[in-house]
Amino acid sequence: MQWCLHVKGPRDLDRDLTLHAAAPTFARAFEDAAFTHVAYGTEFCENLVASGAGVRATYEAAAARGLGFALLTPYAGERGIDRIREQLAALPPGTNAEFVFNDWGALHMARRDFPHLTPVQGRLLNKSLRDPRVTTIISEASLRSGAGPAAMGSLEALQRANLDNPTYTNFLARFGVTAVEMDWLPQGTDLSFADRGVRVTVYAPFGMISTARICMAAALHYRKTDKFQPGAPCRHECQSHDVTYTYTNSPFQNRDQEFRLKGNTYFYEYSDAMIAQIAAESKTGRIARIVVQADLPMYAEAAA
Repeated sequence: MQWCLHVKGPRDLDRDLTLHAAAPTFARAFEDAAFTHVAYGTEFCENLVASGAGVRATYEAAAARGLGFALLTPYAGERGIDRIREQLAALPPGTNAEFVFNDWGALHMARRDFPHLTPVQGRLLNKSLRDPRVTTIISEASLRSGAGPAAMGSLEALQRANLDNPTYTNFLARFGVTAVEMDWLPQGTDLSFADRGVRVTVYAPFGMISTARICMAAALHYRKTDKFQPGAPCRHECQSHDVTYTYTNSPFQNRDQEFRLKGNTYFYEYSDAMIAQIAAESKTGRIARIVVQADLPMYAEAAA
């Protein structure tokens, strides 16, 4: 199994590149892990798409250390597609670097203009129920002693995504896509589709709940009547502000859970039980790679 470190820029590669430094909670379950790849970029906001120069500098820093390279890209409008094209053009001609897409238009552009790159479906295109406020309750009810087949059937259904459909994975293969990225779901994740030859990358220790084009952080300085408008100017407020939500009024046994808003995206952090599930699943060979993120993955371009 491969290990990948999500970096903010080339300077991150001059630091301690051990799992203990990047994600101590994960290191307890994977003592012998060593990074083989680097991920760079953002999946959630076209306003955070880095420059072509930043992509090239990070790619070269990774290559100098013998590390593979994956460029993460978000869902995007026309302006965002143009910026992603600039990023892809900055990679050396002929490289087999990975292009992680979360937008069908970006995939179309890349297959047409940069066919030498390796396309990988991003986690935003996986359709599944991700909300830990709901899914953890269903999971706990299903695992209780005496839970009936209906409860277990509900849990099994919620552990799947569109990747479970062979028609969909065959559709991806038509575009040369044989690898996908995903979060580990709070209710557990069914990776049986990987037995059909799909390479699976799992992100840790943060999962994405939902994302949108309208950003709460960007609206901080606007009048109430001007807040939450699509296309509003962005000053990367998400880099200095985030919000943590807790379930203090929950009637269930999940009051200690949290989820966090950073920019335009909500995230949850993996529990110890979820990390143990990933460790167990990794022994089956169904997980090809784990991407480790030291912070909530809303990275603006770092200074070179």
